[in-house]
Amino acid sequence: MRTPTLALGLSGLLVMGLSAQTRTVISPKAFASSDAPSASFYPLSRVSNNQTYRQLHILEVHDLGSTTVGKITGISYRRDGRIYAGQKSPACWIDLKVAISTAKTTSQTISTTFANNEGTDKVVVVARKKINFASYPFIGKSGQVQPFLIQVPFDTAKLLVFKGGSIAVDVFSYDNNLYNATTRTYRYLYLDRAYNSTYSSTSRSGRACYSSNKSNYLPFYGSAYGYFYKTTGKLRLNGYSYYGLTGGAGLMLMSAGKLPTAVPFPGACYLHIDPSKIFLTLPGSGVGYGGRKMTTYYYPPYKGTQMQYFEIPWQSSFAGARIYAQMIGIDPLANSLGLTMTNLIDISLPAYRASGLPLSYTYTYGTYIGRTYGFGPYKSQGAVTAFKLN
Repeated sequence: MRTPTLALGLSGLLVMGLSAQTRTVISPKAFASSDAPSASFYPLSRVSNNQTYRQLHILEVHDLGSTTVGKITGISYRRDGRIYAGQKSPACWIDLKVAISTAKTTSQTISTTFANNEGTDKVVVVARKKINFASYPFIGKSGQVQPFLIQVPFDTAKLLVFKGGSIAVDVFSYDNNLYNATTRTYRYLYLDRAYNSTYSSTSRSGRACYSSNKSNYLPFYGSAYGYFYKTTGKLRLNGYSYYGLTGGAGLMLMSAGKLPTAVPFPGACYLHIDPSKIFLTLPGSGVGYGGRKMTTYYYPPYKGTQMQYFEIPWQSSFAGARIYAQMIGIDPLANSLGLTMTNLIDISLPAYRASGLPLSYTYTYGTYIGRTYGFGPYKSQGAVTAFKLN
């Protein structure tokens, strides 16, 4: 008779343990695993030699959904992965006050009157103080998503019991030391920032190899991008590469994944994309460029004076999706394989959604000669934010 009781007791403890686990919710979730297409120092700071302009009041509304429930005990941001690639972002202090509440509005109904957005459960989680932020290095290689290292520490025992819906994050920034008055130098703490973009974001990484054309001083590198045309409802993809065999031809391979470790081929070429996940192969043609013996490949081919594009009907599941591309150039004299290969091209498709991204913001900055300057609201824009829940 005791065994069921013991089992029920253990089961109850297990449920309690699971419910107490910490989890992180990223908003907008489309950028949970990819860099957002923009950057800004909002909402934490503004760099200026005028202290008035360093005084900010910024409110962001994030639609977290009905299933995001729990005690919100922290928020954090990530530095932008492209502006400071390979460098450190500056150590600094920022004079902050932060309040959070269950929003009375959504990201698309945000009001320029701050109080209209905030709920009655508003909690000042950071009483005004100077918070020291460390110097954050660039983590990993170009194209990799940066971690949420820029953490805003809540005061002891301060939290918001969140029951789902939208959350208002109200940030007061009174000053910072990012401007050095002695040396008159500016430093910037850029945060990763989202907006409802119709453009893809692209980064390049990995090694590329050289063609047989000895006048080329740079390796055979490639790039690609996508653009969503609202008028046609189609996603247009285009790729191009430089420094290939003059007048040559080749292929652009698009894959849903990349190899964990690049595979070497003859001629110091490397395969970066995962061949088992290739979903599209496009032919490309080479044309002379700038009167020099270098070639630009266009995928699909360049015909006459018109660059060709590959178009597909847009689906909502494409929003924020990540794909990879690599160009293969036919070059019989380049190596024993007769091919050249570009670097890896990492493409984050547009995060566009017809209804908008689930975040927005509005802000004002310091009073100057009795006037307060206000801006916004900016719908479908805001800092990519991680919410810590218990």
